[in-house]
Parts: sequence; C-alpha cells; structure tokens
Amino acid sequence: MRKIFIGLSALLAACGTPAYRASEVPVPATYNVEATPTVSTTVATSDDAANTVHVSSSVATAPFWTELGDTTLTMLVREAQRANMDVRVAESRLTSARASKRLAALDLVPTITGTGSTSRSQFSIAQTPGALSQLPAQQLWDVGFDASWEVDFFGRVGRNVRAASALAESSEHGLEDVQVSVAAEVARTYFDLRGAQRQLGVSRRNAATQQKIVKLTEDRLAAGRGTAFDTERAKSVLYLTLAATPALESQIALDRGRLAVLLGRTPYALPIALLDSAPLPRLPDTVYVGSPDQLVRRRPDVLSAERQLAARALFVGSARAEYLPKITLSASAGYLGTSVDSLFKRGNSRLLVGPVMTFPLFDLGRVRQRVQVAEAGQEEAQASYNSTVLRALEESEASLVTYDRAHARLAILESAVRSSARAADLAQQRFEAGLTDFLQVLDAERTLLDAENQLALGHTAAATALVAVYKAVGGTWPIK
Repeated sequence: MRKIFIGLSALLAACGTPAYRASEVPVPATYNVEATPTVSTTVATSDDAANTVHVSSSVATAPFWTELGDTTLTMLVREAQRANMDVRVAESRLTSARASKRLAALDLVPTITGTGSTSRSQFSIAQTPGALSQLPAQQLWDVGFDASWEVDFFGRVGRNVRAASALAESSEHGLEDVQVSVAAEVARTYFDLRGAQRQLGVSRRNAATQQKIVKLTEDRLAAGRGTAFDTERAKSVLYLTLAATPALESQIALDRGRLAVLLGRTPYALPIALLDSAPLPRLPDTVYVGSPDQLVRRRPDVLSAERQLAARALFVGSARAEYLPKITLSASAGYLGTSVDSLFKRGNSRLLVGPVMTFPLFDLGRVRQRVQVAEAGQEEAQASYNSTVLRALEESEASLVTYDRAHARLAILESAVRSSARAADLAQQRFEAGLTDFLQVLDAERTLLDAENQLALGHTAAATALVAVYKAVGGTWPIK
C-alpha cells in the first residue's frame, strides 16, 4: 500500500502544473539616457542644463497631454477612446474572453439536461428466437433528465478555469494596449498637423515678405538704381517659397483625414476645433517615466504576454492530468411508456445512478501528444514574453534618448531663428541704405526661411518623440 501511495504521489507531481518563469530578462535599475553625451551649445545658448531632459523616476499621475494644456488634444483623445474602431474590436475580444471564462467555470458544476423522445420499433423474427411470427410494432415514449458531474480530484477542470481567467486578464491588458496605441497615434497625428500648419504659416509670412522685396527691387529697377538680375533673383526665391505651400496643404488635409478616422468618423468629418490653426504646445523639460522595473509591471503588452504565459502553463498541467483517471458521477431518471397517457403511471419510472471512471489505458499516445502540444505552447509564450520585455526596454531607452536630443536641438534651432531674423533685418537695412548689394538680402532671407522651417520641423519631431516616450514606458493613459 505504501508503494502504491508513493507511486500515486509521484504521478500526481508529474501531472501537476509546471512552474513558469515570469521573466528571464535582466531588467536594469535605471534608464541610461543620462549617460548620453550632450551637444556643445556654447555659441547657441548659454545654459546647457536647460537643453537636457530630466528623466524622473516617479510615475506621472495624469495623462501627459493634460500637462501640456492643449484642450483640443485632450478632447480628441477622449473621443478616440470612446469611438475608435480598433478600441471597439478589442472591447469585443475582451467580452468574448470573459464569456469563455464563465463558460469554463460552469464545468465545475453538474450538467443537467432534460430529455424527451419517442420511437417506433419493429423487430425481425430473427431477433426473437423461438417466436413463430414477427412481433407487433412497439411505440415507446421516454421523458426525463440526465445529469453528470466530473469530480475534479486531480485539478484538470480547475486548471482550465484558471487558464481561461488568465486569458481574460490578458484580453483586458490587450484592450489597454490598443487604447495606448490609439491615444498615441491621435497625439502624434495631432502634433504633425499642428507642425504642418506652423510650417504653412511660416511659408506664407516669408512669401509676404519676399513679395515686398520683389516690389522693392522692381521699384529700384524702374528708378534706375537696381538691376534686372536682382529682380529675377528675388522672384526666384519667392516662387520657391510658394512652391512649398501645396505640399504642406496636402499634409494638413491628410492629417485631418487621419484624425477623423481615428475618432471613428468618416474622413474629414472633423471636430470644429481642427478647422483652425493652433500652435504646438510648449514641451516639458521633465518626463515622469518611472523605472524599468515599473515598466515591466505596468506596460500593457508586457502584462498581456505574462498572462498568456500563465495560461499556457496551466494548460500544460491540464493536459498532463489526462494521464490520470476521470471520475464522473452520472444519473439518469424519467418515465418510459408505450403511450403518452401511460408515461407517468406506476411502474413506468426509470432510474440509473452511479459513478463512472475512465482511464486512457490504450490511448496514452494521444494524451502524450496533447501534452507536447501544450508544452510547446508554453515555450512559445515564454519566448514571446521575453521578446516583449526586451522590446519594451529597447523602445523606452530609444524614445528617451530621441526626446532628449530633440529637446536639445529645439533650443538650438530657436537660437538660430533669432540670429537669422536679426541678420535679415540688418541686411535689409544695409541694402536700403545702399551699403551692400541685394545678394546679401536674399541670402539672409533664405537662411531665415530655412531656420524657421527647421524650427517648425524640430518642434514637431520633439512633440512626437514625447508621445513615443509615454507610449514606450506605458505611462498614465485614460484607460477606463
């Protein structure tokens, strides 16, 4: 008896749920963005510290766009969380996963079904040895119920229930991941729209200035103080500036259409707030991203992958439990009669109650293959989880470095625009005073135009880099 007990214990241990490793990836204690060398800006700006982003180990307590003070952006994100089609698809997946969880839990309780049937039988004379003639046809009526309940001695059903629960939790985190992606895409597209509007404004202001310069050169030519060369060069710069307008207008239209679709609307069915231009918000010098360890415990796709891994481990335990006997309590009761009127008469009741034990004595090969399929699924989930953690660490480090350098570049570009504007004013004054030729005016105007365009592009790049930071670290988003 002792040997049987030991053998059964060993079998139970072998058929148990295997432990899974939630993480095989070493997670650093801090981000390495502080180690990034800063660009020397002693000419452009006097304060390098102002150009470097401070990475706080605290976690933001509110969505980052609320700190930017842009009410239009906040409105867009909230509407997208409610009406975006991808969010609705993820919500449907979550509803399905929760229903599957409840369905699996019902396996823990007895199954009771009502039955009712009627049949007419006619036996052959060969089926009734000794009969001199064929027996008359017989009509049978049967009504009752059948019940069965698997006694979960070895935890197979319980593991399936816990696995279904883990998959439902994975779907919850999957919904959060979609919400994060949608919110980030709305913010990115919004910043791209505002950046294109700013570029268009810069282009139009420069075109207005250059039109004045063309008029000035034409007047000087008519007065005999200028040359046709100066006039044609001024027109050339004006036309090049005007040529940038159609591409920017196209970009603005595309961004507006994209935002409409993200909001669950038909293209270009835009909120009124997007029909007017607005400046890009001032970007923060401090980002609240927490630590890499918090990243692993907070980012939705990492949490979803971990729950998938937990479910696969439970499925392995459930598959291994198939090696053990299944004990089912069954019952069948009802009435059987030759007519409907006689069904419930005394003596026509029937009852069958008893336990049933099944064991895959000659079917162990199929059980073994199902176990191997489950184990392969667990290995795949483990690799997927590790890959997700590595990708999260990579994206967070890369986004922080990108935002830090984009923020520093933005300060330098602002200094470049101020210097270019002063140079253009000085060149214009010297030209009007006859102290220099017109080529210096054109060169200064081209430099100013390029600097303002670069500043608009730099501001857009820094804003989208900020979005990438909070998306990568799983920052605070309006999930609920």
